[in-house]
Amino acid sequence: MKHQLLAAALAAAATLPAQAVLVTDAGAIAAPTTLVDFEAFDGLLTSGPVSVAPGVTFPGDAEAELGANGRVLYDNGLWGVGNLFAAGGTAGELRFTFDNGLSAGAGAFVNHAAFDALVDLYGAAPLHLEVSAYGDSNQIIETHAFTVDTDAMGYNEGQFLGIARAQADIRSIAFKGVGVVADNLVFTTPVPEPESYMLMLAGLGALAFLVSRRRRPD
Repeated sequence: MKHQLLAAALAAAATLPAQAVLVTDAGAIAAPTTLVDFEAFDGLLTSGPVSVAPGVTFPGDAEAELGANGRVLYDNGLWGVGNLFAAGGTAGELRFTFDNGLSAGAGAFVNHAAFDALVDLYGAAPLHLEVSAYGDSNQIIETHAFTVDTDAMGYNEGQFLGIARAQADIRSIAFKGVGVVADNLVFTTPVPEPESYMLMLAGLGALAFLVSRRRRPD
């Protein structure tokens, strides 16, 4: 009996969707993908909401800037030499919502502020960045913490961080941390939701009806 229960439990587990995974390579985001580079903005200070690309909304955050052209990340270097990007506040969040459907994966090239002296002198924990995926009901379906460590004298250095899922269930992705910055947001282009399919089919049906009426002889 115990073996039967174990077998049943394993079979049930095999049918469950795989957990999301933290990915550090943009190539791990399943195609087809869409890229948002924030070059369409130039120093827009906003608390949102703002459309950053067709079907993608930045809900907003205090002190947030879209198209930022400079951020000092202290021991993680400097951002802003030759490119525009999204920047959060002192302890902010950059969240991007996919309005046209659920995505199977999303990520961005990111960094955050770092203060090595606090770690070396006082034993403080290094600052980290949280990457979180939210579902259709605004619930966190996966979250990961990652410490980015780049050259204090570097420019535009960082790390690609994202979340990939076995199924399309990501409504939004968020990057949260002290002095968080993000560029080149990439995500699996959402599949239209059932409601969108129904509207499309209804439209095609109406079009077919009109065409058939025009073809009828007088």
